[in-house]
Amino acid sequence: MAQPDVQAVSENHYNISGSEGTFTIPGLGDENYWLKVDKTTGNIQIWNQNVGVGMDADVGTLNPNTGEIAFKYPIEYKDANGNIIEEEQVFSTPETQAFIISKARQTIVKDATAEILKNNPGMKPEVAAAEAEKRATEKLGSNTATTTTESSVNTDGFILKEKIIATQKDEMAGKPGTHLVYPQDHAEGDFDFIKIVPIEYVPQLQSGSTWNNGLINLKQRYRQRERVVGATMFLPMVPGINESNQVDWGGDSLNPLQLAAGNVAGRMISTLGDKIGNTGKTKTWSDVIGESAGAMGNAASDLMNNPRMRDFIVNYFAGKAVGANLLGRAGIVVNPNLEVLFNGPKLRTFSYNFTFTPRDDRESRTVKTIIKVIKKAMAPKRRKAAIFLNVPSVFKIKYLMQGKRDHPFLNKIKPCALTGFNVDYTPGGSYMTYGDGSMTSYGVSLNFAELEPIYNDDVVIDSPDMGY
Repeated sequence: MAQPDVQAVSENHYNISGSEGTFTIPGLGDENYWLKVDKTTGNIQIWNQNVGVGMDADVGTLNPNTGEIAFKYPIEYKDANGNIIEEEQVFSTPETQAFIISKARQTIVKDATAEILKNNPGMKPEVAAAEAEKRATEKLGSNTATTTTESSVNTDGFILKEKIIATQKDEMAGKPGTHLVYPQDHAEGDFDFIKIVPIEYVPQLQSGSTWNNGLINLKQRYRQRERVVGATMFLPMVPGINESNQVDWGGDSLNPLQLAAGNVAGRMISTLGDKIGNTGKTKTWSDVIGESAGAMGNAASDLMNNPRMRDFIVNYFAGKAVGANLLGRAGIVVNPNLEVLFNGPKLRTFSYNFTFTPRDDRESRTVKTIIKVIKKAMAPKRRKAAIFLNVPSVFKIKYLMQGKRDHPFLNKIKPCALTGFNVDYTPGGSYMTYGDGSMTSYGVSLNFAELEPIYNDDVVIDSPDMGY
């Protein structure tokens, strides 16, 4: 099974050493676990203590913002009644993930408090603890949002860890860490989804970097820093799912006169660089321009003194002067050396058209929240100074098979900007509402543009999925 793309926890992490940092998890018997929490991403690495002979096992890494968990070495064992218990199944439930996040918060607060006091000997412990709480909230969120699971187990016994429907309370609907599923009854079965997650835009040039350091590619940028800024949305598969890969090729010509002029320009620039770089005295701009003009004049004289080029040049420019094709009337044309040349890559675009038809008041609120989350994420952000604007959020898009893994026969998509968002409140051609005023149907169109082109190394032939 393909694992979610959850960034591994680095060596720069919080953890509590010794037995003080271990705990048991409801549903997993007497097994002891401990955590590492990445100081940059907030991702949580879960360890099972003393598996085998004194060896701890890396169970997997949980992204607290999205609920995704990449399992590494989960185990299964029998309880006292002989029932099989699978770690992977238990850790996929929202209840266990909420428990893990609460333990991660304790880990950050305890470890960060000790670290702050060590670096600031005169600080009061309560002040250090308050600062540590801020760090925990920054990495894990406030952890006050309430979520409910709707029939989290399907007929095959697979726990739908990502089908968590956000409780429709105004104070938390649409917040990071919550999930919005439409249609809501699809959360109960093995349905395919389009998963859309709003994330913070990460610029190529970051604080402290310069052009001399080189530009960071898209994959590196979002692996180093990915912050979810809104609810994760699970929307139904729609007709028209496709991809279009294009590159820019175009015709270009280079006739003999252009080639000769190019050689002249190249020699002039090279000579000019040598004169500026190697001279022992300071040259004025008039000196530089004068010498450059002299070099151009000498090159032009060389062309005119070439007996094979002289007549051609005279007739070519004479024809240009009078607006007539003198060479053509002589039965010849200039060889343009026309060739199709590669100009560069092109960006892919993706469009989706959804029709939302709420069947009850709760589903109406879900649709309303989905629309608001998308509108908020795509809007530019005003800065306090009002001189500049911050870039809008961008989106991660995935096609999920049976709601639990990347679809192996549909393409992957790099982070995208939402360039167009249209909502038709009367898609049926007439105005119709329910008793509470909510619309009976919504037509929603989204147009995305990938932030980066697809390159040759993005496509891996022997991978089990469709790739980019």
